[in-house]
Order: sequence, then C-alpha cells, then structure tokens
Amino acid sequence: MRRVWGALLVAAAVLVGGCSDGGAAVAPAEPSAIDLPPRPRDVRIDGVDPCSLLIPEDRAKLGLDARPVSDSAPSLLYNGGEVPLCTVGGSQPRAIVVGLGVVTTAGIELFVSGKLAAEVRPIQVQGFPAAVAKPTRFTEYCTVIVDVAPGQLLDVQFRDGGRQPPIPQERLCRDAEQVAGVAMGTLLSAR
Repeated sequence: MRRVWGALLVAAAVLVGGCSDGGAAVAPAEPSAIDLPPRPRDVRIDGVDPCSLLIPEDRAKLGLDARPVSDSAPSLLYNGGEVPLCTVGGSQPRAIVVGLGVVTTAGIELFVSGKLAAEVRPIQVQGFPAAVAKPTRFTEYCTVIVDVAPGQLLDVQFRDGGRQPPIPQERLCRDAEQVAGVAMGTLLSAR
C-alpha cells in the first residue's frame, strides 16, 4: 500500500508541476484563482488518524472491502511535511483505491490558485469550503481538498483500481466528493 500512496502523492505533485512537452514545461493558459466562502469554523486536525474517518459501516457502503492501511509520508506538495495517510481499496463491485491525507503543513490556497494542471471547481463539503481537482493529464484519479482550518486540509483521492473498462474520471470525482462528505461527517461528529 505504501507504493499506492507514493503514486497518489506523486500524482498530486504532477498537478502542481503542469504538463510537459518534450521536457519543456507548458504553463496553463491564464490561471485564475477561485474564491471560496469562509469556513463555518476551524476544525484543527493535528493528531487525527485518517483511518478513523471512515468507519467500517461507511467503508462497506462505499464499496471499500480491503483493510485500511495507515502510513505517513513526506510530501513536496505540502511543503515537505509529513502527511498521515490512510489507504483503503475496494474490489467489488469495482476496483478502486481511496486515499485520505490529514495535512497540517499547508492550506487549500494552492488548489484554488489557478496554478494547477487540473480543472478545479469549488464545492462545499459538510458546509466547509472545498475544491475538486480533476487532473487534465491523468484520468485515473480525482482529488477533493477540504479547507478545515488555517494551514490545514483534508485531502481525499479516489483512484481507479485498474480494471477494464476504466472508471470515467467524472465518476471518480463524484465518488471523491462522497468520500470527503463521509470523512468530514465523522470528523465533525468527533469535534
């Protein structure tokens, strides 16, 4: 599972790096920032175990039948900080991998800056400002970022598990939104 999370974090970093064309960076056309509404309150996530955010009943409803795996990894995307991670997969009715990251070293600002190699749209998750980041170069995953406190966020990645036919990226984004809503519901009920 560490290899899966490593791939998820590398994929997230590609969002920031932009696409390349023969080694030369290709900048997105006229980045524009996205305005988000204010948070209803701050929910600090220092010390939160990301695997605690999806209880067994929720995992069953989401089709996540594998055992959750906790890990921690440094992330260049999040200022080199250690990010507590939880990865859980599902095999029925489709192959999927969900990654939850509890980020305390960076806020949502990067994701709404307009500088990502992704289509980013604002949403709300459990009343909190959030963004869906749909990569423009890679179509096998989608990310939802939830702004929980200054300099802190919940990172939810929903990835295709590799079966054929692949899961359409729009579906991956909808599923990432659903997982983010469940995880935030659990977080808010504990705070």
